[in-house]
Amino acid sequence: MGQGLALRWAMAGEKVIIGSRSKEKAEKIAQELSLRIGKPILGDTNLEATRSADFIVMSVPFEGCEKILEEVAPALSMDKIMLSAMVPLKVTDGLLACYSPPAGSAAETVAKLVGNRVRVCSALQTIGAQELQRIDRPIEGDTVVCGDDAQARRQTISYVEKIANLRAIDGGRLCNSRLVEPVTALLIKLTGRYKVPAVGIKFIGLNGSK
Repeated sequence: MGQGLALRWAMAGEKVIIGSRSKEKAEKIAQELSLRIGKPILGDTNLEATRSADFIVMSVPFEGCEKILEEVAPALSMDKIMLSAMVPLKVTDGLLACYSPPAGSAAETVAKLVGNRVRVCSALQTIGAQELQRIDRPIEGDTVVCGDDAQARRQTISYVEKIANLRAIDGGRLCNSRLVEPVTALLIKLTGRYKVPAVGIKFIGLNGSK
Protein backbone atom coordinates (compact mmCIF):
# COMPACT_ATOMS: atom_id res chain seq x y z
CA MET A 1 0.00 0.00 0.00
CA GLY A 2 2.78 2.42 0.88
CA GLN A 3 4.37 2.17 -2.54
CA GLY A 4 1.03 2.62 -4.28
CA LEU A 5 0.27 5.73 -2.25
CA ALA A 6 3.74 7.11 -2.98
CA LEU A 7 3.14 6.66 -6.71
CA ARG A 8 -0.32 8.23 -6.64
CA TRP A 9 0.68 11.27 -4.57
CA ALA A 10 3.83 11.87 -6.60
CA MET A 11 1.74 11.72 -9.77
CA ALA A 12 -0.49 14.39 -8.21
CA GLY A 13 2.53 16.67 -7.76
CA GLU A 14 3.18 16.09 -4.06
CA LYS A 15 6.68 15.79 -2.62
CA VAL A 16 6.90 12.19 -1.39
CA ILE A 17 9.51 10.66 0.91
CA ILE A 18 9.56 6.92 1.58
CA GLY A 19 10.80 5.93 5.03
CA SER A 20 12.56 2.75 6.09
CA ARG A 21 14.86 1.65 8.90
CA SER A 22 17.53 1.47 6.19
CA LYS A 23 18.16 4.66 4.20
CA GLU A 24 19.72 2.61 1.40
CA LYS A 25 16.63 0.42 1.09
CA ALA A 26 14.33 3.46 1.06
CA GLU A 27 16.42 5.16 -1.61
CA LYS A 28 16.44 2.02 -3.77
CA ILE A 29 12.66 1.66 -3.66
CA ALA A 30 12.20 5.39 -4.22
CA GLN A 31 14.39 5.28 -7.31
CA GLU A 32 12.47 2.30 -8.73
CA LEU A 33 9.15 4.07 -8.21
CA SER A 34 10.47 7.31 -9.68
CA LEU A 35 11.43 5.49 -12.87
CA ARG A 36 7.88 4.14 -13.20
CA ILE A 37 6.25 7.56 -13.31
CA GLY A 38 9.03 9.93 -14.32
CA LYS A 39 8.59 12.02 -11.18
CA PRO A 40 10.92 12.34 -8.19
CA ILE A 41 10.29 10.25 -5.09
CA LEU A 42 12.81 10.43 -2.24
CA GLY A 43 13.93 7.85 0.30
CA ASP A 44 15.34 8.26 3.81
CA THR A 45 15.29 6.75 7.27
CA ASN A 46 11.95 6.64 9.06
CA LEU A 47 13.14 9.35 11.45
CA GLU A 48 14.38 11.76 8.80
CA ALA A 49 11.39 11.16 6.53
CA THR A 50 9.11 11.99 9.47
CA ARG A 51 11.16 15.06 10.32
CA SER A 52 10.74 16.37 6.76
CA ALA A 53 7.03 15.61 6.45
CA ASP A 54 3.86 17.47 7.34
CA PHE A 55 1.69 14.43 6.57
CA ILE A 56 2.94 11.04 7.74
CA VAL A 57 1.33 7.78 6.63
CA MET A 58 1.63 4.58 8.66
CA SER A 59 1.02 1.74 6.19
CA VAL A 60 3.10 -0.98 7.83
CA PRO A 61 1.79 -4.27 9.27
CA PHE A 62 0.00 -3.34 12.49
CA GLU A 63 2.17 -5.64 14.63
CA GLY A 64 5.26 -3.62 13.75
CA CYS A 65 3.91 -0.13 14.31
CA GLU A 66 4.98 0.32 17.93
CA LYS A 67 8.70 0.03 17.16
CA ILE A 68 8.42 2.44 14.25
CA LEU A 69 6.49 4.95 16.35
CA GLU A 70 9.22 4.81 18.99
CA GLU A 71 11.78 5.37 16.23
CA VAL A 72 10.09 8.47 14.79
CA ALA A 73 8.89 9.97 18.09
CA PRO A 74 11.63 12.67 18.23
CA ALA A 75 10.39 14.08 14.89
CA LEU A 76 6.70 14.33 15.81
CA SER A 77 4.93 17.60 16.56
CA MET A 78 1.38 18.88 16.76
CA ASP A 79 1.65 20.76 13.48
CA LYS A 80 1.94 17.39 11.70
CA ILE A 81 -0.71 14.79 10.90
CA MET A 82 -0.14 11.05 11.20
CA LEU A 83 -2.50 8.93 9.12
CA SER A 84 -3.09 5.32 10.11
CA ALA A 85 -3.94 3.14 7.12
CA MET A 86 -3.35 -0.04 9.12
CA VAL A 87 -5.73 -2.86 9.97
CA PRO A 88 -5.15 -5.43 12.75
CA LEU A 89 -5.68 -8.67 10.81
CA LYS A 90 -4.93 -12.24 11.83
CA VAL A 91 -5.64 -15.74 10.55
CA THR A 92 -7.29 -18.11 13.01
CA ASP A 93 -8.12 -21.68 12.00
CA GLY A 94 -7.58 -20.71 8.39
CA LEU A 95 -9.98 -17.75 8.56
CA LEU A 96 -8.92 -14.14 8.09
CA ALA A 97 -10.43 -11.72 10.59
CA CYS A 98 -9.93 -8.26 12.00
CA TYR A 99 -9.31 -8.26 15.75
CA SER A 100 -9.77 -5.44 18.24
CA PRO A 101 -6.56 -4.35 19.99
CA PRO A 102 -6.90 -3.09 23.59
CA ALA A 103 -7.23 0.54 22.43
CA GLY A 104 -10.17 -0.41 20.19
CA SER A 105 -8.62 -0.03 16.72
CA ALA A 106 -5.26 0.32 14.98
CA ALA A 107 -5.76 4.07 14.69
CA GLU A 108 -6.60 4.46 18.38
CA THR A 109 -3.54 2.36 19.21
CA VAL A 110 -1.39 4.84 17.27
CA ALA A 111 -3.02 7.75 19.10
CA LYS A 112 -2.39 6.12 22.45
CA LEU A 113 1.26 5.42 21.64
CA VAL A 114 2.07 8.90 20.35
CA GLY A 115 0.11 10.78 23.02
CA ASN A 116 -0.12 14.50 22.35
CA ARG A 117 2.91 14.61 20.05
CA VAL A 118 1.02 14.52 16.73
CA ARG A 119 -2.56 14.68 15.42
CA VAL A 120 -3.82 11.25 14.37
CA CYS A 121 -6.36 10.39 11.67
CA SER A 122 -7.28 7.18 9.89
CA ALA A 123 -8.29 6.42 6.30
CA LEU A 124 -7.54 4.26 3.23
CA GLN A 125 -8.03 0.90 4.97
CA THR A 126 -10.61 -0.14 2.37
CA ILE A 127 -8.48 0.77 -0.67
CA GLY A 128 -6.69 -2.22 -2.20
CA ALA A 129 -2.90 -2.14 -2.33
CA GLN A 130 -2.85 -3.75 -5.78
CA GLU A 131 -5.34 -1.21 -7.10
CA LEU A 132 -3.18 1.64 -5.84
CA GLN A 133 -0.25 0.30 -7.85
CA ARG A 134 -2.28 0.01 -11.07
CA ILE A 135 -1.42 3.58 -11.96
CA ASP A 136 -2.82 3.31 -15.48
CA ARG A 137 -6.36 3.70 -14.13
CA PRO A 138 -8.08 5.79 -11.44
CA ILE A 139 -9.09 4.41 -8.07
CA GLU A 140 -12.78 3.56 -7.75
CA GLY A 141 -14.47 4.00 -4.41
CA ASP A 142 -14.68 5.98 -1.19
CA THR A 143 -12.60 6.05 1.96
CA VAL A 144 -13.71 7.13 5.43
CA VAL A 145 -11.54 9.63 7.30
CA CYS A 146 -11.73 9.56 11.10
CA GLY A 147 -9.98 11.75 13.65
CA ASP A 148 -10.64 13.67 16.86
CA ASP A 149 -9.21 16.93 15.47
CA ALA A 150 -11.67 18.42 12.96
CA GLN A 151 -9.03 20.52 11.23
CA ALA A 152 -6.77 17.49 10.85
CA ARG A 153 -9.69 15.57 9.32
CA ARG A 154 -10.26 18.33 6.79
CA GLN A 155 -6.57 18.42 5.91
CA THR A 156 -6.50 14.64 5.57
CA ILE A 157 -9.52 14.72 3.28
CA SER A 158 -7.68 17.26 1.14
CA TYR A 159 -4.59 15.05 0.92
CA VAL A 160 -6.58 11.90 0.18
CA GLU A 161 -8.56 13.55 -2.59
CA LYS A 162 -5.36 14.47 -4.41
CA ILE A 163 -5.50 10.83 -5.53
CA ALA A 164 -7.50 10.98 -8.74
CA ASN A 165 -11.14 9.89 -8.47
CA LEU A 166 -10.90 8.88 -4.79
CA ARG A 167 -13.54 10.43 -2.54
CA ALA A 168 -12.93 10.96 1.17
CA ILE A 169 -15.88 10.86 3.57
CA ASP A 170 -15.73 12.64 6.92
CA GLY A 171 -16.29 9.82 9.40
CA GLY A 172 -16.10 11.84 12.60
CA ARG A 173 -14.15 10.84 15.70
CA LEU A 174 -11.17 8.50 15.68
CA CYS A 175 -13.10 5.83 17.61
CA ASN A 176 -15.21 5.31 14.49
CA SER A 177 -12.16 3.58 13.02
CA ARG A 178 -13.47 0.57 14.95
CA LEU A 179 -16.32 0.43 12.45
CA VAL A 180 -14.16 0.93 9.36
CA GLU A 181 -11.16 -1.33 9.93
CA PRO A 182 -13.12 -4.64 10.05
CA VAL A 183 -14.56 -3.90 6.59
CA THR A 184 -11.09 -4.60 5.16
CA ALA A 185 -11.31 -8.28 6.10
CA LEU A 186 -14.71 -8.51 4.37
CA LEU A 187 -13.38 -6.86 1.20
CA ILE A 188 -10.41 -9.25 1.10
CA LYS A 189 -12.75 -12.22 1.44
CA LEU A 190 -15.06 -10.94 -1.30
CA THR A 191 -12.11 -10.31 -3.60
CA GLY A 192 -11.06 -13.93 -3.22
CA ARG A 193 -14.57 -15.35 -3.40
CA TYR A 194 -15.43 -13.59 -6.66
CA LYS A 195 -11.89 -13.86 -8.06
CA VAL A 196 -11.67 -10.20 -9.04
CA PRO A 197 -8.70 -7.78 -8.75
CA ALA A 198 -10.24 -5.81 -5.88
CA VAL A 199 -13.51 -5.03 -4.13
CA GLY A 200 -14.10 -1.53 -2.78
CA ILE A 201 -16.90 0.45 -1.17
CA LYS A 202 -18.97 3.39 -2.38
CA PHE A 203 -21.45 5.39 -0.30
CA ILE A 204 -24.62 6.71 -1.91
CA GLY A 205 -26.85 9.54 -0.77
CA LEU A 206 -24.02 11.86 0.28
CA ASN A 207 -23.57 15.39 -1.07
CA GLY A 208 -20.58 16.15 -3.25
CA SER A 209 -20.35 12.66 -4.70
CA LYS A 210 -18.00 12.14 -7.62
